[in-house]
Amino acid sequence: MRQIPVDTSQMTVMLIQQPEKKVKNRETGEIARDRATDQVLFNVNVAVIVDGKPDAVTIVVPEDGIAEALVPGMPVALPGLVARPWENNNGHGISYRAAAVMANVPVAASNGKG
Repeated sequence: MRQIPVDTSQMTVMLIQQPEKKVKNRETGEIARDRATDQVLFNVNVAVIVDGKPDAVTIVVPEDGIAEALVPGMPVALPGLVARPWENNNGHGISYRAAAVMANVPVAASNGKG
């Protein structure tokens, strides 16, 4: 499957809600797992803001990539973010996956006083 790296340096990404386990089968309630590592996968809903225009996007992140102390509304970083185009009989689109989601605390500007 093609993966396209996503550069987030020109956007602000804010957490919309707490990460939730990704459901693989809504009828049975089966939780999605990574095929290679068997880790539980989480849906992370974020607002991606580019040029002042926000879009809500869901990013899939493995369980070990979910940082502690995430709070809705906080800026977050998504290391290893990739876009994956998909297509099946029901349609097509782009899914997003990141290695982790963590607080993105801006570095304070130095005042030159050490």
